[in-house]
Amino acid sequence: MKKYKELKKQLNESEYLDGGALGQWPTPDSTRSAVNDFGIHRIEHNNQLQKLGAFLTAFTGREYLDPRAALSLLRVKLNLAGLDFDFNKKTEIKSNSPLQFTLKRFGGTFGTTPEHDLSKGFKVTDGVEDILGGDHLVLVVMITEAESGLFKMNAKIVRQSGKGEQGEAESSNEIK
Repeated sequence: MKKYKELKKQLNESEYLDGGALGQWPTPDSTRSAVNDFGIHRIEHNNQLQKLGAFLTAFTGREYLDPRAALSLLRVKLNLAGLDFDFNKKTEIKSNSPLQFTLKRFGGTFGTTPEHDLSKGFKVTDGVEDILGGDHLVLVVMITEAESGLFKMNAKIVRQSGKGEQGEAESSNEIK
């Protein structure tokens, strides 16, 4: 029977790191992504929101032929980070008008807690407010038509307080 240390040498889950692993040459022990990746789904940490903001900047840095298809692709990519928003073929898309989508974490939550009064029904949340102290995350997307006839998107994640006040998350991108 093989031991874990032997299997670990065979199963090298390495990734490319600029300059090697922490300034050294990559070795099987220093490049395992399961050990060094914090997890983009941990949106309660500002550095993870900054990574999502960087992704939005890269994703919206090009022009698209069909904005509906681009939003669908964006939804798929955010699903990989555990975030989702309601978007389907009935969603109205307007150019030069900001679209706002409430982000759900892992599809939201449904159930009850010891503090919740079950006689009022089950507690339904977006999954974000549970970890952000009642605040929500909103994806704001602005679609404009470019000179080329294609469509340009700008997107940012905005932190919205549970009281309805909006404040930009530190990771958000500017909508021009």
